[in-house]
Amino acid sequence: MGRLGGLALATLAATVMAPDARALEVGETVAGYAELNGRQFPLPEGEWTVAGMGHNTVSGVAGAYGTIANAILLQLNGDRVRGIVEVNTNAIAVTKGWGTTDACLRDGVLAKLNLYRTAVDGFCYFVTETTKPATGGTAAWQAAQAFAADGGFAMPKEWLTVGFRLSNRHDILDARYHFDGLELGGLAPAKADWTLETVIADPQKYAVVNDLNAWAGLTSELFESGLRGRLAEKLGDSAVPQPLVVVDDGSVDPDAIGRASKASRKRALQDLAAAGVIREEDLAVYFAAVDNVAPPPTLEDYYQTLVAKTISYNLFRVSVDYLLAFIVTVNAAVSGYITAAIVVTHSMAQIANDVAWDSYIAGQRRDGSELVEFDYIAQPTAEPVS
Repeated sequence: MGRLGGLALATLAATVMAPDARALEVGETVAGYAELNGRQFPLPEGEWTVAGMGHNTVSGVAGAYGTIANAILLQLNGDRVRGIVEVNTNAIAVTKGWGTTDACLRDGVLAKLNLYRTAVDGFCYFVTETTKPATGGTAAWQAAQAFAADGGFAMPKEWLTVGFRLSNRHDILDARYHFDGLELGGLAPAKADWTLETVIADPQKYAVVNDLNAWAGLTSELFESGLRGRLAEKLGDSAVPQPLVVVDDGSVDPDAIGRASKASRKRALQDLAAAGVIREEDLAVYFAAVDNVAPPPTLEDYYQTLVAKTISYNLFRVSVDYLLAFIVTVNAAVSGYITAAIVVTHSMAQIANDVAWDSYIAGQRRDGSELVEFDYIAQPTAEPVS
């Protein structure tokens, strides 16, 4: 785990007891992480109730994928369901991988990142708005809805969803986290339009999506360990933070690695001070350090750095080519012509190399690009946007 992930998990996570490594049972509560078919998945801080267990099926593609274990967990808050986690994982191993999911490929989702994808394995996550279908769903989902209805818990119909798809040649862990977003007030999915166009046009929505994307990036570090059943070693007695947290003034923090996480960090620090682990007089120094955490780099930061690196490298390369040509010819004009010829030749060679690699990778991704979908509890609320 990187320094950022390790620091964040160590400081901003609330102290909770991790569940024992055993089969989930409907009605039990778990915290920190849960386990299904030997694969573990992280849970945002707080208690989660196992509301439905069952089996799922693979849709849209033929193959001997076998039975898919399906679990639905609910986080309850008063008389409503605050969050939902749906998880799918395989019961038998395959030999040619599990493909990918449409949400990690298509245009129109609010954010997505393919960390890697080959012919036999892949890892991606995405952020989008989803809505509950009127009918249908897996046995686990129907049981979860009945569980909520019997307990008098209001089930939201629209969610902001963060999904993860991790697979290797043999196994898959597919998890989707649905948040009702009522902490957002008038921006809650039940009250506002969250299409890609409206998010781009609204700075507040854009900040929320950036928060969820940052939270997904932080949480993604845990899935590799979870697929191997080693999540307890990473989390210890901690849990990942909630992605949407109301701060003291009643507003939602616009910075996932910022104030929302800062609030969790400060609460954790106060607990440590109360337990005598750190000194009360040092809290002000710790709080100042939390407040001064730099925000995560944006996509614009990445491209600006990329452009600057490309320009500086090419200036250096052209200067070296010219210098070597001048040493050989001792003629400025001839050296200029030679340098220009080298630049053109290298550019054409680079294009040819890129085309060759694109063709090779396209052939290797035949299986990795195949869509393997399950029966999910929610569907995107809007058509893809080009």
